Amino acid sequence: MRNITKYHTFKSLLYILMATFVLAACKKNEEENLEPARIFKAGEISISAGETSAKLKWVVPILSAGKPLTYTVDFSTDQSFSTIAFSKVVDTAGITITDENLQIKTPYYARVKANAFQDQPESKYTISSSFQITGLQLFRTVTEADLTRNSVTLRFTATTGLSSIVLKPATGNSITTTLTSTDAAAGFKTITGLNSASTYTATLQLGNRAVGSIDFTTLPGLPTGADVVTLNATDDLAAKIQAATASTRFVLLQGSKYNSDATVVLPAGLDISIIGEAGPVKPIVSLSLITLPAVGGKLHFENVDITGYANGDATTTKRQYLINQSAASTMSQVSFENCTIRNLVNTPFRLQGSNTITVNNFIVNKCIVDDISNNGSNGAYALVNTNVATGKVNNITITNSTFSNIGFGLILHTNAPSLTVAVENNTFYNVTGDARYMIDYNAQLVSTSFSFKNNIVGKTYSPANTARGIRGGTTPSLSNNYQTSDATFAANPITGITAYAGASTALFTAPASGSFKIKDDTFAGKSSAGDPRWRL
Repeated sequence: MRNITKYHTFKSLLYILMATFVLAACKKNEEENLEPARIFKAGEISISAGETSAKLKWVVPILSAGKPLTYTVDFSTDQSFSTIAFSKVVDTAGITITDENLQIKTPYYARVKANAFQDQPESKYTISSSFQITGLQLFRTVTEADLTRNSVTLRFTATTGLSSIVLKPATGNSITTTLTSTDAAAGFKTITGLNSASTYTATLQLGNRAVGSIDFTTLPGLPTGADVVTLNATDDLAAKIQAATASTRFVLLQGSKYNSDATVVLPAGLDISIIGEAGPVKPIVSLSLITLPAVGGKLHFENVDITGYANGDATTTKRQYLINQSAASTMSQVSFENCTIRNLVNTPFRLQGSNTITVNNFIVNKCIVDDISNNGSNGAYALVNTNVATGKVNNITITNSTFSNIGFGLILHTNAPSLTVAVENNTFYNVTGDARYMIDYNAQLVSTSFSFKNNIVGKTYSPANTARGIRGGTTPSLSNNYQTSDATFAANPITGITAYAGASTALFTAPASGSFKIKDDTFAGKSSAGDPRWRL
């Protein structure tokens, strides 16, 4: 009996404890429910950003439709929002922000919260993805003609109220140039006192508002060093070359002309470079003839306009050659970099005769070559021309260049082998005449490597449609080459070249007048083939 009584007493105490816990829990829940419910946060933020503004919209919080909520929108350059660049309270589920509030070309994040309403506290934040306002662009493209070593002419859309241009160098302090009302109406401003070969970011200001931004790099300064001789326009380049007693870089000023009606004999054992000052007007070099020495170093032309017309005067008679070598010679290199080569009756480079002549390297890079052996049908000499067993070029590199109106072909090297040939990233138009080969090694070998890559072969020169492609004892390695419908080869076609359905006029902007910019944006090679300067 006693045990039964104890059991019932324990059971009663247990019920009392459980009831106490339930009452406490209920009281706690009641206390928690006394706190006002927090407003649900805004939904996903969508952003549409443009030149001068960005529109942000967000999904209205759940269960808040019809309620007069307001929102706080903060903008920051970092997702932690440690600093706030701009903040605004709005009463709609969206906001338009402009370049007067935020910096252009600067990534920002936005966060949005619903503000407290009646007895409900503010919501938590919704954070956007990164966005930026690109900025209005009133600047026009900076061309080489707008640049010098120490100045730039910046062109822009004439606009009333333009106030200044701010130049920011890669390092150092910004330079601010005030624009007058005359400058703003004229649409350009020349700024001087800049450093050569330096990159600047220019910002065009309309009061406190940026309305244009563009980068440019000033032209490089003149070469310096003990081996540099800078010529004035009145100096005799030919005489200076022949009098050289040490390897020399002759620097020619842009816009000047250097002519010689006599043969220029290169001094033996020296490197001779003829370099034009960087700028929109290449110095003109018109030499009657150059003779290579018995043992020579390098002959290098850079950034010059080489023409067969005396003094660059098209009313005079064209000269035959630049180099027409018959005397024995061993030469390290003949090279042309960023040059114009034009107006020669025959060719800029010929090896001939019975004496042994060896040029180790022949290089053409970033050049415009036009009007060579241009007789209307078949030409007489190729650009690189040797058809004797005693004359050879070991390594030929022709890259990143444009060739037009070449009456014969590119390479004639039929009686001696070469080690390497690279013809890559070039545009050809009106090249290879009747029964001529574009590249002709006959049965000779190119023993180490022979590549023909990333080229566009436009209209052939041949009016009889009897031009021929590539012949040799070595088959070249080909890839990513294109041939227009008016490029026809009656024999030795370029194997594996891709046919372009249209003529040169469908592919190039104005080929007959020297503009080979790709105009067909459906062309498969628009960004990978031809002279890079013409690519889309």
